[in-house]
Amino acid sequence: MADFCTQCTADLLGEEGHSGDFVGLSTAQETAAGRYLPVLCEGCGYTQVDHTGRCVSSDCIKRHGKSPPKEST
Repeated sequence: MADFCTQCTADLLGEEGHSGDFVGLSTAQETAAGRYLPVLCEGCGYTQVDHTGRCVSSDCIKRHGKSPPKEST
């Protein structure tokens, strides 16, 4: 069975009302402490997700965890 992170699920099914397959596998306390769950997402590969199922890895195939570019002032 294929499993997807929250972002890949939204890409496949649209933004409205869909969550990924990894929601709730860890706790908000673990995320707050910087601990993430290693998973295999069929959309972005081997990665890490937080308690909401969101991919936080900057080196996944889709670079979900990449920080947005900083604005120059």
